[in-house]
Amino acid sequence: MSKYPIILKTSFFLTFLSAISLSFGQKSIDTVALSDLQRHLSVIASDAMEGRETGTPGIEKAAVYLETEFKRLGLSPGNGKKYRQEYRTPEENLKACNIVAQIEGSIFPNEYVVVSAHYDHLGVYNGVIYNGADDDGSGTAALLAMAEALMRLKKLGKGPQRSVVFIAFSGEEKGLWGSSYFSDHPTIPLEKVSCDINIDMIGRIDPDRRTADTNHYVFIVGQSRLSSETQRILRALNDNTQRLTLDEKFDHKKDPNRIYYRSDHYNFAKKGVPVVFFYDGMLGGDYHEPTDDIELIDWEVYHKRTNFILDFTMSLANRETLLKRDLAE
Repeated sequence: MSKYPIILKTSFFLTFLSAISLSFGQKSIDTVALSDLQRHLSVIASDAMEGRETGTPGIEKAAVYLETEFKRLGLSPGNGKKYRQEYRTPEENLKACNIVAQIEGSIFPNEYVVVSAHYDHLGVYNGVIYNGADDDGSGTAALLAMAEALMRLKKLGKGPQRSVVFIAFSGEEKGLWGSSYFSDHPTIPLEKVSCDINIDMIGRIDPDRRTADTNHYVFIVGQSRLSSETQRILRALNDNTQRLTLDEKFDHKKDPNRIYYRSDHYNFAKKGVPVVFFYDGMLGGDYHEPTDDIELIDWEVYHKRTNFILDFTMSLANRETLLKRDLAE
């Protein structure tokens, strides 16, 4: 997650598959493999990626990994014949790219649910690599693991009815560069996007959280801003699936941390697209420190959160209509 808020300018297969319902009675599909999360994150947050700073050879290695994995899984390129959406960075005029991949919906192929995460981090400072395992290696690995799970479902005839677009953004740490470019040059019509589900830091437990649910919570942000339906869907779905504590602490409009404005979902919200941001609440400790390494990931809660995000993605992909856009941000 970006340190500073953007102000208004700028290996296992399925052992069991629960029935998927289009109503609020949907059961958890629990198809994200923990081994997939571990495998992807061990690559993305490795020293070989050199901290994935936008505009460096390190992030290029990460981009190649994402392209290779999406192609291996059978996802379609999301930018014509390419996975890459290239752009020039606004401050340093460096070459950068977003990685976009898509699973076509079976009934509503021209309507979309976007799942996003940023794959950049801080790079190398004074010879020290900032690996960004949680920020946002966790979100990037979740994208790939969710894509793998959805492709398994699709092969079983239970894939999404709307198209699901996975976007890995670069430049988030620099000021939401990649998502800003995408929102101004979208590869899909934004008016046909039901929601942007943004994942930025879901792999840790906030050390400042002193409640009994420390291994069973996730912060949600943005769900009450643009659509009156989102919060209700989340709560009903959660009651019937993972039963996480859905903490809305950072969703208050007077939140002093301004979390709503600090990750890539905000550039969708500015265009009127409903958003939900999933976040573990880390603001101190290892946040933006070289100690944000894979050894500190809490795999149990990370796995629960990713499965719930997949449940939510499928609930939006399979409902009869797009989310209403009936609230003013």
